[in-house]
Amino acid sequence: MSDFDNVESAYLTSDEMIKEKKDLEQSEFRSGLRVFRDHNGFRKGELHTFIGTKGSGKSTWSKTINSEIVYNNKSVLLYISEENRAKYVYSINASMRLMKKSEEQIKDYLENIIVVSELDEKMTTPQEFFDHVRYLIKTLELDIFILDNFTTSFLSELPINIQSKVLRDLKKLADELDIPILVFFHTGKLKKGSELDGDNVRGSGTGVNIGSYNYLIVQIGSGDGLRNFVFTEKARYHSKANKQMYEMKYDHRVGMFVGCEKFSMEAFQELKNPKKKSKSWQ
Repeated sequence: MSDFDNVESAYLTSDEMIKEKKDLEQSEFRSGLRVFRDHNGFRKGELHTFIGTKGSGKSTWSKTINSEIVYNNKSVLLYISEENRAKYVYSINASMRLMKKSEEQIKDYLENIIVVSELDEKMTTPQEFFDHVRYLIKTLELDIFILDNFTTSFLSELPINIQSKVLRDLKKLADELDIPILVFFHTGKLKKGSELDGDNVRGSGTGVNIGSYNYLIVQIGSGDGLRNFVFTEKARYHSKANKQMYEMKYDHRVGMFVGCEKFSMEAFQELKNPKKKSKSWQ
């Protein structure tokens, strides 16, 4: 027999409408970067995906986001798949010192980042992965979970249908624990440099399909050096941020992004293909 306990109509009372609107407008995870401010930061209970080719700056994004989170007195569980814990924490400690933070500030900030490296762990099944992640988040009362990145983790080596289930379970975990979950993905190389394609994810694309906020990240070489951009391919509940391009300001001294501004699609296309006449963005 089916369980109909959770079956309800689509109707909301006026009070319920006010509550839902307030939840969407609150800014619990504040950001100094406009790309996130435009939809009031990371959303609790939602899956956020960051998608880009190899070498597009995903590590810089991860480090920047971690720093922003701890500046706001939030705590994060960071699961990394490409380097061991010791090397990662050395890098972020070095960045903090370049920012001329005091030793006390550095300690206060970085004690809020719990780093787990796949290279140091013995997890081989999705069940072990979820049990470990859930235990740490609940026990340490952490505010956000970042998986950097899915494509190079052991999870991406699973059959495609199991990968899809893992990504759906990540979405359920965000809802269960009422936290934002951020997942980084690699894409393949695009045939046309003028295009951005969030569906070109290596392995299962389920995370991109069910994610509420999808960010396509790209790095372009120009006469001024490397320029970094992000396109908000999806911002499900915030039209102001949907289908928008932003250029990131990178500070090489600390190895992080320190600001961003909106950037027009036409100018981006021209930058990608300077010898071709820009076409309307599809």
